[in-house]
Amino acid sequence: MNKSMQKVVDTLQAHMEEGVLVWHNPCLLRSQSNIVTGNAYRGVNQFVTAMVADTEGYQSAFWATFNQIKALGGNLVNAKGKGVPIIFYKSLPATHGEEEGQKRFVIRNSHVFNLDLVSGIDTDSVNVDPVGQASLDQDAQAVVTAYLEREKLSVSHGSPAYVPAIDAVRMPSVNEVLTTDEYYSTYFHELAHSTGHPRRLCRFGTDVGRFESKEEYSKEELVAEITAAMLCHGCGVNSQSSIKNSAAYIQGWSRFIKQEAEAFLAAVNQAYKARAFILEGEGA
Repeated sequence: MNKSMQKVVDTLQAHMEEGVLVWHNPCLLRSQSNIVTGNAYRGVNQFVTAMVADTEGYQSAFWATFNQIKALGGNLVNAKGKGVPIIFYKSLPATHGEEEGQKRFVIRNSHVFNLDLVSGIDTDSVNVDPVGQASLDQDAQAVVTAYLEREKLSVSHGSPAYVPAIDAVRMPSVNEVLTTDEYYSTYFHELAHSTGHPRRLCRFGTDVGRFESKEEYSKEELVAEITAAMLCHGCGVNSQSSIKNSAAYIQGWSRFIKQEAEAFLAAVNQAYKARAFILEGEGA
């Protein structure tokens, strides 16, 4: 694994509570931003900063590198060892023999500090990027209806499933499910799968719904799990109402996160994209 990604993985694992599936924590929707640019972090960077902010009890939603803090006239206070790694992509110069217009990138990381650890900086004048600032009081049915209509997805009665070959969703009626929370949590899971279709975010590639390995299938299931949980958080739905909340279920995903950490981070990135696509049609 790339060293920069490994630093992110190490930070996540240090802040994950044993026996808890982290994506069921509503803190993951709390936007985290850079104090200098005002840009909201996305994907894995939002995930790791939001998780650390929650476990450390930070109240500020702003972060900055050591050099940015110094440039703003601030000082770190009791911040030793509390920098959080975030990743970015650095372009590499073209090499001899490469096709014209072909670009290469390498993953790098920098460390940022929460503004709760900084003195001497005023955050009142910062213009924050609205990305990721979705309302937390959305109506679950309104989200479902808007997405189905925009994407022209058909829904038929049956056991919960997304059928990629015909780009359709199957769902039981709401009165066939134990609770409304379970109904919408399940519905969001199937809609999350639908974002992988080639005419949307294309996670399935051109051979719709076929996965080359058990790992690829597990990764897609994880994308749907995380996406559904985040949509539930935004709609006031209990995200855990539809899961098999058994020790074996939790241990299975916990094992996957530890053994397939890179695949887990990729699934996190895809889940944030899937959520944005369902809500706003972004990222297609």
